[in-house]
Amino acid sequence: MRTTSLSRQLVVGVLLAELLCAAMFSFTAIAHEMHGRRRAFDVMLRGRADSLLGAVQDAEDPEDNVFVDPTELAVPQEDAYEVLSPTGRTLGQSPNSPADLLAALGAHRTGGYFNFKTNKGWYRAVRFEGVRVIDRNEDQGGLRRPVIVIYAASTRDLWHEAVEAVRFYVLASVLLLAVTAAGLVWFLRRRLSPLQQLAAIAGRVSAQSWEFVPPNDVLRTAELAPIALSIQQLVLGLQQAFERQRQLTGDAAHELKTSIAVLKSSLQLLSMNPRTTEQYEAGLEGLLLDTERMEELANRMLALARLEEAPVNRTEATDLQAALNAVVARLRPLSELRQVALEVRIESASKAHMQAEDAELLCSNLIMNALQHSTPAGRVSAIVQSCNGAVELHIVDQGNGIPEASLPHVFERFYRADRSRSRNSGGAGLGLSICKAIVERANGTIQIQSEAGTGTEVTVRLPAAPS
Repeated sequence: MRTTSLSRQLVVGVLLAELLCAAMFSFTAIAHEMHGRRRAFDVMLRGRADSLLGAVQDAEDPEDNVFVDPTELAVPQEDAYEVLSPTGRTLGQSPNSPADLLAALGAHRTGGYFNFKTNKGWYRAVRFEGVRVIDRNEDQGGLRRPVIVIYAASTRDLWHEAVEAVRFYVLASVLLLAVTAAGLVWFLRRRLSPLQQLAAIAGRVSAQSWEFVPPNDVLRTAELAPIALSIQQLVLGLQQAFERQRQLTGDAAHELKTSIAVLKSSLQLLSMNPRTTEQYEAGLEGLLLDTERMEELANRMLALARLEEAPVNRTEATDLQAALNAVVARLRPLSELRQVALEVRIESASKAHMQAEDAELLCSNLIMNALQHSTPAGRVSAIVQSCNGAVELHIVDQGNGIPEASLPHVFERFYRADRSRSRNSGGAGLGLSICKAIVERANGTIQIQSEAGTGTEVTVRLPAAPS
């Protein structure tokens, strides 16, 4: 896939915007200059036409006509003019003008300014009706002779003069564009350097290298700081997830290897020498217990994987009281066997957003842990109550407690305060990990308070669902 550079796009975009602004400024300056010069050109054109009107003289003939006296004119030779009588008779015209120019000049019949084109280029002309007063008889105040004056001049020099006048603006715009372009390129590259640093650091993150430390320039940039911190938290979460997955794989392999080794050694021991029926039955019973232990480990690992990967259903609500009563009914024989009193106290009935299977698994793991670590004649209490829009589950036992150094690690997978990993220490160390996963799926919290030699209290707080 073809890649593009954001900094290059910004630089090119800004330069194009500057170029467009410079072009618009140049065209505006040319149009303004052209407008001013055209107004001045029209004033000049009218002035020459008025001088042409002043050159109209009396012909002093019996028909009482007028004519244009060339000696009274001082106009450029390339200009064209024509003076007509009200009846359309030509009284005078420019002697050096081509026939096509004079024909185009006389073809316009309306007054005012107009433009036309000939073989020699574009012309601008003015046509107006004037009155020439001739002082033939001073006593009578002179004679008034109406005439039509048409005067035209080439606009070739008009554009040339306008462009010459605007050349300064164009050169200044080009120079300004070059200077600002260099400054903008430097400025944009400097301001975009935090983004480039962030991209470079993020590009180095991989499954083998999790180091992601945003530089200070990135953290000081208001737009990039939230992105950098989010990426940092994401990378940290991924690193922890990979480490947990790696630890899970290693611990699971160790647990399974230990169980398989015990199972294999038991089989080898049974097959080494002839045994009595009672010995074979005892051996098979031990093998069955080891098999059940492996099955329980596999089931717990599958349950933990399901909790971490399955989608969360926020609409389902479960009565925590019903789930707790069902679990207590199943574990009552075990509590009697261990001589531990098991009591349930429901202070308020409330529902929580979780699946019924998860609620029973949560209660079962917590109560099973409490029973396994309780001493004979002890007591395990399960309490459900409501507090500030939340449902709280308290599991309290009077066992040996958990060492203070082990409390921060009790929710880690396969962690057990009893490092011997003997069969007497309980399960494989996944129970509390499963409980934490269930509670976090329900947007709740779980905490453990324990004191060595006194007992342990587990507090689960879950958002309450409508009854």
